Amino acid sequence: MNREQIEQHKQEIIDRFGPWTNHNIHLGHHLYTIDANLSGAEVKVRRFLQAVSDLIEKPISQLRVLDLACLEGLYGIEFALQGAQVVGIEGRESNLAKARFTREVLGLENIEFVQDDVRNLSVEKYGTFDVVLCLGIFYHLDAPDVFEFADRIYQTCTRLAIFDTHVSLKAERSYTYRSQQYWGRDYVEDDTAWGSIGNDRSVWLTRPSLYRLLADVGFSSVYECHFPTIPK
Repeated sequence: MNREQIEQHKQEIIDRFGPWTNHNIHLGHHLYTIDANLSGAEVKVRRFLQAVSDLIEKPISQLRVLDLACLEGLYGIEFALQGAQVVGIEGRESNLAKARFTREVLGLENIEFVQDDVRNLSVEKYGTFDVVLCLGIFYHLDAPDVFEFADRIYQTCTRLAIFDTHVSLKAERSYTYRSQQYWGRDYVEDDTAWGSIGNDRSVWLTRPSLYRLLADVGFSSVYECHFPTIPK
């Protein structure tokens, strides 16, 4: 596409679904999905790429990557630009339209965007992945879904899963999953493009309970990343 075609197609999507809400992606021709001068969620991309490069022995171009609740596609698209084979799962049609638009503009044939509920994740449906990105979705699920989701991520992940999530600073109530007790608090969801789908409350686990859950479902090691930092 030339600059005029990109601008026209982008405006058509905005007219139908509204403007991009978070993922500021360079489309070429000095055009961005939001604004050339904006620093938004894209500042996290370098952190996740670096973590994968540090912890995976293979080049990114040889990886199969899953981007869960991919929103407008930023992270999956960046991994695809690095040569990975990527699947992005997203529940909202508006977000998918924007992600697919960017894929088309950038000419990426190695990324697929699927409309689905992340709670439907399974090996039978999607296969396995070297890297699973669970960025900004884990804390939007209620019990028992959040516990089953962690287990499904483990089942589909052959090497590395990255969780970017909120945690509760207070152990206000307990939850039981597979006879194990975990602590956290309930959070009231809002009805926005970034909110949950199908549940009005979600569970925020405490940091110790989150780590223990990941170990209990099968992850052999759990690391907390402090560097590279996310700019404020």
